[in-house]
Amino acid sequence: MKDIRLVIGDKNYSSWSLCPWLLLKMYDIEFDEIMIALYQDNTAEKLGPYSPSLKVPVLLHREITVWDSLAICEYINEEFLQGSAWPASPRRRASARSVSAEVHSEFATLKETWRMNCKASIKLSLSEQLYNEVARVDAIWSCCRHKHGENGNYLFGRFSIADCMFAPTAVIFNSYQPELSQTARSYLNTLLDNPFIQKWMVEGRGEVERLPAAWAHAS
Repeated sequence: MKDIRLVIGDKNYSSWSLCPWLLLKMYDIEFDEIMIALYQDNTAEKLGPYSPSLKVPVLLHREITVWDSLAICEYINEEFLQGSAWPASPRRRASARSVSAEVHSEFATLKETWRMNCKASIKLSLSEQLYNEVARVDAIWSCCRHKHGENGNYLFGRFSIADCMFAPTAVIFNSYQPELSQTARSYLNTLLDNPFIQKWMVEGRGEVERLPAAWAHAS
């Protein structure tokens, strides 16, 4: 058994599980993947030995347990990557942390209305609040790319935790097809072309579990 275990939910539905999974994959850190189907009769029982919050994702490293997607990414960055998963300059690092925290804690309407579903492909009309939140995501992506993206195709040029945190949004946008600016669309395509995100989506589409009306909640 490897030193690192990552407990995730269904890949088709568990948006926040994608974030630390992608970081580990991008930096070629070996880990054991434990998938627990969400919203089943025995989900809480299965999560109990791993997750204090009974949510996913959860990272276990020897005697240490870390839960919450952003906290796990921070732990991986400090413990295994010597801080290299954030931009090097203080100004860019501050911006990357800010937009990562924003997507983690905000966009309530988007998260509630457009749940992650790798199998979905549908274009719907947007409420005013949903339109505003999509526009804010577009603004974040466009602003970061214009200001900081000169050294690569990711949000801050080279791949960072910020890209991990927006990866679920990219999968969601791929399913629900909102209108985006050219710059935001280009960044969306960068994420969707990532081989590990493609692998996640393929495996998600291949899952047979179906969730009831109450979809998975994760952190």
